[in-house]
Amino acid sequence: MAAPVSPESGGSPLSVNPTPRRELFDTRSQTRVSTRRLRYFFGRSLEVAVLLAIDIVGVALAIFSGLVLREALNNRVVETTQLWSAERQWLPFVLLVTVLIFARNGLYRPRETRPGGAQIVAGLFVAVVVIAVFSVATNNDRFTTYLIFPYTFLASALLVPLLRGILSALIDATARIVGVERRVLVVGEAVATRSVEAALRDAAPGPGLRMVAHVDDVMHLSDAIAEHHPHDVVLARPPDDETLLIALEACRERRIRLRVVPSAAGLLAHHADYVPGLAVPLFDIVPPTIQGVDWAVKRAFDLVISAVLLVVLSPVLLLAMLLIRVTSPGPIFFRDRRVGLGEQTFAMLKLRSMTSNAEQEQAELEDQNEADGALFKIRNDPRITPVGRVLRRFSIDELPQLLNVLKGEMSLVGPRPLPMRDYQLLEPWHRRRYSVLPGITGLWQVSGRSNLGFDSLVRLDFFYLESWSIWMDIAIIARTPLAILRGRGAY
Repeated sequence: MAAPVSPESGGSPLSVNPTPRRELFDTRSQTRVSTRRLRYFFGRSLEVAVLLAIDIVGVALAIFSGLVLREALNNRVVETTQLWSAERQWLPFVLLVTVLIFARNGLYRPRETRPGGAQIVAGLFVAVVVIAVFSVATNNDRFTTYLIFPYTFLASALLVPLLRGILSALIDATARIVGVERRVLVVGEAVATRSVEAALRDAAPGPGLRMVAHVDDVMHLSDAIAEHHPHDVVLARPPDDETLLIALEACRERRIRLRVVPSAAGLLAHHADYVPGLAVPLFDIVPPTIQGVDWAVKRAFDLVISAVLLVVLSPVLLLAMLLIRVTSPGPIFFRDRRVGLGEQTFAMLKLRSMTSNAEQEQAELEDQNEADGALFKIRNDPRITPVGRVLRRFSIDELPQLLNVLKGEMSLVGPRPLPMRDYQLLEPWHRRRYSVLPGITGLWQVSGRSNLGFDSLVRLDFFYLESWSIWMDIAIIARTPLAILRGRGAY
């Protein structure tokens, strides 16, 4: 069956089965390799062309809709030709700047290595600033209104990711219909491979993955590759030097891509400064933290957005409070003791979605726990009230945590705070996640957390710490409503 990912491409939509190294020395093999490269070139060219078209259409629609909105607010008749005549003169410049910045941000790379919404929003913001500065500096009279700049940023920040998401969904649906898949062979112990396989199946972009086999011992990897012809090999545990070299040689011989699941320490120590002048190569490990200007930006963002959300969502919050009061005896709010920044406890606010004695009943339900590690979760928890089930389904019960954000106990985005019961079951290395404020939403919520093991969830927290930017927070917030609709509400 054809596979969508080329071993030499890092993420092409076209591929054939890997070619053994010895075949590269005959004419037929060279023809096969050349054909694969040609298919990859055309596939990538088509992919980039479609992405360029999407970005151009998204930005153009954002500008045009802003002009139409301006005319409508001023009670003027919208004449499409005349309306567009001025702005279309500088449209090529706007599109060129946007495309160049997108390319610089890696937004036209193969899908598996292409950044997501955070880089799209960041690229659009930089493009709008560059164009606005250029307009002011040159006294450009072709811009009929400077309010078009903030509007274009907001509208394109919605349209471009939406159009790109629709494209990805169409590609995935088509791949499933025609049966395109990528064959993956996982190396590691059975416990480790189960968690990795589940994460790959549920969260990997592109067409479907099929786990063709898993190998306990890397010494058997060459034989397994020859038997199953995978397109990717994944080491489920961080390897030692010998294991990595053996796997690398086995994959190199057959032109197969090798991927490694990083250790938690590797994620946290991603920032390292080389120490020169020593006989032994050494690096200073700089653990990632959010501090200084970054902390001020994140805190200001939290205060502004949480205040706006409280005002906008207050009717929903008031209705939910009323329903809780009339349908279930007990308090409206539930103050749940959670562990936050610096492993200090605080009262996390929630709308009560369970019976008033739910905490006392949890001990009796421990044997029904469906989550691994430190988490407690029952899919059909009998303690949840009928109204509470609706509130949880759409994460309405989490809205009071906006008050925790205003008080400085939480952030809009960050590692999810755990209950005391779960915190006491953590291993020491898990607790590095408490170096930042806990969040209402985060990578857990938008990454299919129900299908990931607890260790994998903690590694998502570490990735967030290492990779944080305000654009990442914006992207996670933008993806949260979709995650809620898919049933991935907050924990």
